[in-house]
Amino acid sequence: MKKKVTAIILTVAIIISAFSVSAYANTDVTDPTQQKLYSFADKLVNSLIGGIASLIVTPNWQLKKDYVTENFYPGLTPEEFEDEAAEGARWSVGYANASILTGKEVGGGDYYVGGSLTVTKKLATEQYDDQKVRTVAISDGRGISIFASIDCFGMANTDVRNIREIFAKYAEEQGLNITSINIAALHQHSCVDTFGLNGNLVEALFTSSFKNLFRIKTKSGQNPEYMENLYNVTVDSMKRAVDDMKEGKLYYGTVDISDYIRDKRLPTVFDGNMNRFRFVPDDEEAAETWICNCGLHCVGNGAANTELTGDYPYYMEKHVNEEHGANFFYIQGAELAISDQKELIEADPEDVEKYGGRYADLIKYGEVLAEKLDEIDNEVEVEPIFNIAFTETWVKVENNILVLAAKGGLLLNNVARTGLGKYEIVTEVGYAEIGKDIAIAIIPGELAPEIAFGGAETAETSWYGEDWEHESFQELSGDKKLIVFGITNDQIGYLVTANNWHTIFTENEEAVSAGRYAGESITVAYTELFKKYN
Repeated sequence: MKKKVTAIILTVAIIISAFSVSAYANTDVTDPTQQKLYSFADKLVNSLIGGIASLIVTPNWQLKKDYVTENFYPGLTPEEFEDEAAEGARWSVGYANASILTGKEVGGGDYYVGGSLTVTKKLATEQYDDQKVRTVAISDGRGISIFASIDCFGMANTDVRNIREIFAKYAEEQGLNITSINIAALHQHSCVDTFGLNGNLVEALFTSSFKNLFRIKTKSGQNPEYMENLYNVTVDSMKRAVDDMKEGKLYYGTVDISDYIRDKRLPTVFDGNMNRFRFVPDDEEAAETWICNCGLHCVGNGAANTELTGDYPYYMEKHVNEEHGANFFYIQGAELAISDQKELIEADPEDVEKYGGRYADLIKYGEVLAEKLDEIDNEVEVEPIFNIAFTETWVKVENNILVLAAKGGLLLNNVARTGLGKYEIVTEVGYAEIGKDIAIAIIPGELAPEIAFGGAETAETSWYGEDWEHESFQELSGDKKLIVFGITNDQIGYLVTANNWHTIFTENEEAVSAGRYAGESITVAYTELFKKYN
């Protein structure tokens, strides 16, 4: 109990000076009386922060009714979804990757490090690995879908749409038939801040009202030079991926990596599979492309450190490149509170001596996961059917920490006003089918795995004494294998079930979520989209 009281005192103190996530996160609280106490304290502090936020002049946010959709790709219509491969259809896949670093990240200016909120000026101090964008272009002959996955904590939908706008001009010039453009974040916790939340919190809190009043642009944690380079490099990689497209066959297989995964938050639910789509081009001299996916946080170097790393995907890629001569693409899954389990990992002693234990473990962890890919023995050929569609949806911002961040210029999502002190964020949700047997939920935040795969808390065990009334995405998918592409086309924070919303005093997730019903909003949007196409 002493630890919990300390957490409350520390959290309130930090919030008053600026704001941050709780000092002691992931504290198990099972006693109903304590749960009610924490929930009351949470509401009290949320009201306090809301009062602070109300003192800051609102930026020039548009009214929701005035919103006009731009640079959004809806994908295929229901009539264009196919159950059978077209006659003569073939898979066509292209690949490219590139460094997104400018060379100035360490000691070259305000290059904040993403991964955790802090009231200090958290700048990059050392670079261990490269930071990359990896891009694939995919087609079954009916149009091209592009997926770019970036070594970053997150990308706001506004940045995603800016990148789309740049590429759309090129696509029009080249006469390309683009079905969708998707920008995913690997959710790296040791990378340059591309999301904006890791900027100077004190400056945002105390100068934003003046700047908003006079329509002066507020400063986020993004470095403008870094973001300009990121845009250019990402768009270039998309062009090269399209140019690289070759016909061939696609195979799907999985390997169980449950022993290397842990769920830090009840209920314990996760997909223990590492998924791999292996594209084999007809051209025998061309490299294979491996499209890999799993829900697993990139937090091997810790969330608070200031060294830049590529985390475990960097060392997975190294293995795949060196041992198989294959291209490597990785995209996150449903990874809310899903982290690494390293009990079976034994780091190289030389790496421990050179880097210290944490980073040495990170290296070995990536190598072990890559070696697990080598064990896949259940591959099946996937028929050339690629159906994909998207919908725009709105999520209410009920968490005043994010309202404060948005007013201070640190939250770069497209926020709209719906009334006095009421705000919503526009985002996108997608649904795709690869072949006849695989469904993909394309989600804009960090999804609780139980929303995707089932096993949500019941009324007897949830904080609010309620059931989660929605079908899981896997239940919707029926016999199809469900895969989640998470943190894609937006980072709107954590998406938990409404019945199991806790407090900022016991979990990280609640502090960086739009609110208790954010997960429900995305669930409803995905369900409606799914049913529209099925």
